[in-house]
Amino acid sequence: MPIEQANGLKLHTQHLSTAAEGESRPQVVMLHGLVIDNLSSWYYTLANPVAMVADVHLVDLRGHGRSEMPKTGYTVEDNVDDLVALLDLWGITEPVHLFGNSFGGVVSLALAHRHPERVASLFLIEAHFAVEGWGEHMAGSLALAAFGLDEDAVQDWLAENADRKLSRMAKRSERFLMETSLIDDLQAEEPITWLSEIACPTYAMYGAETDIMDRALELRDKVPGCELEIVADCSHSLLTEQSGLIRERALAWLDRVT
Repeated sequence: MPIEQANGLKLHTQHLSTAAEGESRPQVVMLHGLVIDNLSSWYYTLANPVAMVADVHLVDLRGHGRSEMPKTGYTVEDNVDDLVALLDLWGITEPVHLFGNSFGGVVSLALAHRHPERVASLFLIEAHFAVEGWGEHMAGSLALAAFGLDEDAVQDWLAENADRKLSRMAKRSERFLMETSLIDDLQAEEPITWLSEIACPTYAMYGAETDIMDRALELRDKVPGCELEIVADCSHSLLTEQSGLIRERALAWLDRVT
């Protein structure tokens, strides 16, 4: 479980590959969602099957999982800076294939826009990017979550009824929400206006029951050539609800774009 120093932070990463020595393969970077999420959501669903055909790189975004939790610096651009520093550290100069779930999809889009020469394709799941009012909505939702996690009764229940891992995750998430600038940084995010400038192939998946269907339709309409799939009877938790289908789509996607 390597901890690597990049962009002034200690970031937890995992690298999976079945390549023979000297074999050149596509490079895939997988980015997870916000707060109560980490690289394990990819590790236990998609990373290992994809590692049969590509080199897979997983990272706990700043503040998440085993990565360092600075007091400030949680904008989308801060996360993009971290990823660029990691790519440089890993010596990856060729364009990578970005897989992004929820907030990880936002970071993937931003990296593809800011550094198009470093991104070969995007595979997005429930990408939750900024539109008008997004900052206030996200800040409000996270503030409510922080309030709930701060309740003594919630912590007592977790301690008595949940396993240790879940209890630790809840406590870390509470600290993340209460003791960092995350909520303020997200509230200050400006709506994305550059989707039409995304130049790489893009595949997006959303659940039919998602509460962010407007993002799905905006990606389809504004990202040139974006392919959109709506999955019936699924919500924002699409990655876990339909991990088998997503594995199938992801492997087919890589076969097409590599």
